[in-house]
Amino acid sequence: MKERNRFNKNKSRRQQQQKVKETNQNCCLRKHCKYEHIWQHFRRNATLEEIRQAASRICRDYLTGRWKVVTPEQLIVKRISGGLSNFLYYVSLPDVDDFDEQQLLEVEQQQQQQQQQQRQQGNVKHVIAASTLAKNNYKNYNASGEAPHLGANDLAQNTVVGVLDEDDDDDVANKQANKRQRFDSDSGDSSLLRRLHAPKHEPREVLLRIYGQTHGDHALESMITESVVFALLSERNFGPKLHGIFPGGRIEQYIPARSLHTTELGDARISMKIAEKMGEIHSLNIPMSKEPDWIWNCMDRWLASLDSIVKGAMESKPDSTEMQKQRELMSSIDYVQEIAWLKAVIDAGNYPVVFCHNDLQEGNILIRQSNRIESMSSLRSNFDETLGDSLDGTSNLDADDNKSHSPSPCAELDTTDDSALDTSFMSDHEPDLIIIDFEYCAYNYRGFDLANHFIEWTFDYTNSQFPYFHHYKQQYATAQQRRDFIVTYLRKYHDDEHYEPTGEELDAVDAEIQFFTMLSHLFWSLWSVVNVTSTIEFGYWEYGVARILEYQQLKSAFLAK
Repeated sequence: MKERNRFNKNKSRRQQQQKVKETNQNCCLRKHCKYEHIWQHFRRNATLEEIRQAASRICRDYLTGRWKVVTPEQLIVKRISGGLSNFLYYVSLPDVDDFDEQQLLEVEQQQQQQQQQQRQQGNVKHVIAASTLAKNNYKNYNASGEAPHLGANDLAQNTVVGVLDEDDDDDVANKQANKRQRFDSDSGDSSLLRRLHAPKHEPREVLLRIYGQTHGDHALESMITESVVFALLSERNFGPKLHGIFPGGRIEQYIPARSLHTTELGDARISMKIAEKMGEIHSLNIPMSKEPDWIWNCMDRWLASLDSIVKGAMESKPDSTEMQKQRELMSSIDYVQEIAWLKAVIDAGNYPVVFCHNDLQEGNILIRQSNRIESMSSLRSNFDETLGDSLDGTSNLDADDNKSHSPSPCAELDTTDDSALDTSFMSDHEPDLIIIDFEYCAYNYRGFDLANHFIEWTFDYTNSQFPYFHHYKQQYATAQQRRDFIVTYLRKYHDDEHYEPTGEELDAVDAEIQFFTMLSHLFWSLWSVVNVTSTIEFGYWEYGVARILEYQQLKSAFLAK
């Protein structure tokens, strides 16, 4: 009996799982899409058809104008090189000439027929209601032997039924139609053809960002916070415009641009533009906590799972002398003690706290390409985690999604020709930069944001081979490069192009950079080790080791002073 019950339970569980799977796969074909499962349509092994259907549904629900009438087959969809967990897709409307007006007419006729059928069904319901009332009265008549007596309520019900059958049904339909017209702000006329040829206010092309499956106790809270901050920054013209937020992702402005390369961070013109952008960001007043708690809270959460990872067998990595040395190194690091030491030094000092980006690396800085024929932008961000995933040190990809470096079998999903591979920009024009991916943004120590940016000069994440990054220590900014950056940064921060910082002020800011370089190394080494169990193809363990070695060297030099 127990075996039978266990068999029935397992069978029921399999059937339920299969039902959920089918529901998730087909939800975008239904009237009401289950957006909480939308990320499953954009897995790295998803078919082009599945992606088209899901992208079409999202754009139809959250955009206006032609997006309401375009078919999935007419959309132009291309996968863009995303980050470690986000899925990015370019979605574009076809030209007006590419719309099949005959097809739109047929769709409109079908909609009118459906509306007519709904009216007829409504009339039938009213007739049934009136008939039921009459039958009930007739039953009362048969039971008592007397003619039925209709009271005031009965008369009122009959009157309402009669009016609905004849007049109010059309009025209700008209009211509903008016509501729909007011909701679709793109056109006062619900005609598909009128909507197609109406003045175009909607974007023609957008960037679809899918967060992926999120995990962790703080994932939802953090994603909401990130979405609110993104919306505020969008309104203030920082980063891409926001076209829509939906459960599991958002629709952003598509910017014809490419992400910078590590070597370009040291270019004088680009570096000065980055300094201006950072000064602008640091001068923002964002309605969120002004205390620098974010960085400490992050590390506290990561510490909860650190011991089990460091002491684990690391089954995915073969044993070797080098690996054994790395394990011994990481096991010897007392992160709790190191964090406490850094926090004590910071609390004893006077370090400015501002609104920070906290991840201003080359992948999060776009350079607009307006003077050349545009290929698809990579818009990649190598640490483009959703805020929730990042804070909890978990991946939002399943085990079968770890083939981010493999070419796609579909040309539309191939990213090998992304314009990020083109390192050129027009030498006769000032670089036009756009800062993106504010997933880590929070109020933090100014020195951390500055130091973190200069460290990124030395890390190149375009390595196609394991561990998928290069560490070029010799590319770190020189004293003069840092000084020029600080001057431009302070002028923008104070909103005064004639501001002349004193030598003492320049030295103080550079001292902040040198000190907070240690915190940046400790922060990202802890983040990287916690992410070792991720299925994403990146050398988290090797990256964490590289960062902790840098931290130890800097700490020794700091204490020696």
